[in-house]
Amino acid sequence: SAKISKKFSQNILPLLACVLFLSWPQLASGPQMEGIPALSTPLGKCGTQEFLDIESDVCRPCTENQMRSPDGLRCVCVAGTDQMPPPIDCRACSALPSRTLWEFLFLDASFLACNNTCNETACQLLTNMVTLEAFSLQNRAYDLYTKTKSPDLPKLWYGSMETSFPRVSFRKNSQIRLKVTKYGARGDFLGWEDVSRGMLQLCPDSQNVLEAAFVFGTSYKQSCSLEVSYLLQRDPEPTFYELFLQYEDDKGNVRWWPVPIENPAIRTSSSASPNSWALRRFFLVDGLSGRKQNLTDPPETVTLAAELLLSVYLPTGSPGNEPPFLLTVKYVQQDNPGIVQASFLVTYIQDPGTAQRDTDIAFGVFGSLAVLYAFLKASSWVRRSRLPNINLMIVVKFCAYLAGSLANVFFLITVGIGIYWLIVF
Repeated sequence: SAKISKKFSQNILPLLACVLFLSWPQLASGPQMEGIPALSTPLGKCGTQEFLDIESDVCRPCTENQMRSPDGLRCVCVAGTDQMPPPIDCRACSALPSRTLWEFLFLDASFLACNNTCNETACQLLTNMVTLEAFSLQNRAYDLYTKTKSPDLPKLWYGSMETSFPRVSFRKNSQIRLKVTKYGARGDFLGWEDVSRGMLQLCPDSQNVLEAAFVFGTSYKQSCSLEVSYLLQRDPEPTFYELFLQYEDDKGNVRWWPVPIENPAIRTSSSASPNSWALRRFFLVDGLSGRKQNLTDPPETVTLAAELLLSVYLPTGSPGNEPPFLLTVKYVQQDNPGIVQASFLVTYIQDPGTAQRDTDIAFGVFGSLAVLYAFLKASSWVRRSRLPNINLMIVVKFCAYLAGSLANVFFLITVGIGIYWLIVF
């Protein structure tokens, strides 16, 4: 009887969740376009049937059976069209087990709804479940994601960076303008928002301290110890973000560039994708995955972004292959209740470029001149001393002149390098 009951729940509960998913208006109705402020986002640059290609900053039309996605960056299919791939049965869709209760209830349902119907919200939910797997891609969520053929499925990562790096310049103490697209745990689009008021900083502090992180040229470090209960009050359910840099091009047009996300745990432990380091989406606090018996119960464990590091790359010459901005997110799992260390950092990375090569050339040239100068000084001293043969005194004198000349060379080059680094870096 116990075995039959267990088998019944394993087969029926996901099916009930699927029915609930398809009948839930918030999840099954597709993109919600009303009430989203669009003046300062890609939504305000294009028509209602166009999406913004952020790489070329051009509005491109959606086809007849498509509509603009809620974020305004792509097109999704319209419900009732025949653009979807053939229906897939999920009875044998993956051999990997569900890891959490949240996945057990909604993972297969989101996969079926995304793959078999025009349900952009279900595809967002499936992508969110993969994002929650913060430590590995060897799981059922990612397995189902790779088997989904829906054109509405959001991409997990940027690969080798599909968009070219922007040419961005900042004045001293200017503000780094960052925006995010936000998605709820159930796949609903929450809108575009400015990164402000400590949105990405778990440690509470004054407004001035929080905003100082995004003043260009400010190396920033904020850390604190937090109760897990405080984090769950701050984020009862995980919110998912995609980060964008807002800037102006040479013509003064406002543009957006997607900031890549690096998760070191996935990058080092998974070989599923060679480009998995350039992720698109991240979260701060996950209290859903740790709920074991019921989704209304407090979580036993919480996964959180314990360290967020925003790296700003400052080239001294032509920009290379390094992205100008990179957000590194390090996740940890903490028992509830408990105390966890959280930090937010902003660092500026400067590539010396050809400075090392130029320094070696300078030492080679001036070192050779120093040897020649020491030889001339020693020869002059020998003529004045009228010494007929080379002896120990001449060698000592030459070494003394050479040491003095090399000391002057080292001093001048060191001062020059110091002035150069002070100005350029």
